[in-house]
Amino acid sequence: MTDNFFRKAAAGLAENGNIQEKYIELYAKAMEAVVAIAVNFGSALLISYLLGMWWHGVLLLGMFIPLRSYAGGYHSGGYVSCYFESCALLATALLTIKYFALKGSMISTLWQLFFISVAVIFILAPMADKNKPISEKEAHIFKKRTRLILGAEVIVTMILAYLQSEYMFSCIMAISLSAFALVLQRCVEYMHLPCGQEGL
Repeated sequence: MTDNFFRKAAAGLAENGNIQEKYIELYAKAMEAVVAIAVNFGSALLISYLLGMWWHGVLLLGMFIPLRSYAGGYHSGGYVSCYFESCALLATALLTIKYFALKGSMISTLWQLFFISVAVIFILAPMADKNKPISEKEAHIFKKRTRLILGAEVIVTMILAYLQSEYMFSCIMAISLSAFALVLQRCVEYMHLPCGQEGL
């Protein structure tokens, strides 16, 4: 239904002479992507606000999005499933911070998760999946950018930890969620291997 809506919108632009007819499909996909990003981002901010974790949510998203963009990992097959999975993961991360980390629980566990996640991202990223493939050239570029962003985010996390700021937990969660996407993609790849073939 949404595909038809965006195609009709793009076709209308072509009829009015705003775009060439050969670009209808391209514009339809672009409009769909922009709307999906806006809805996802807006929903994420709303969830952060409703949970009373506005700045934690903003920081988490600010660190997660660039790292995830280059590190890659698992991607859902459609926008709807991606939307609900993203909302669920963000809510889980913020609730973990609010009801555990900020109350003094699970702190050592979160730090262990942080260091494991840094290692996972450094080793596995970038990782493509069938819904977001990357070329060999892109993989080389993405690896450098991933490690650069990861290094910067580790430094920010350590500075916040030194300052004993509660926002260090948002950084930990952002990096951990990126690592989770990589591990999940590796599991998906392993499960889809033909019988008798060893894991990568």
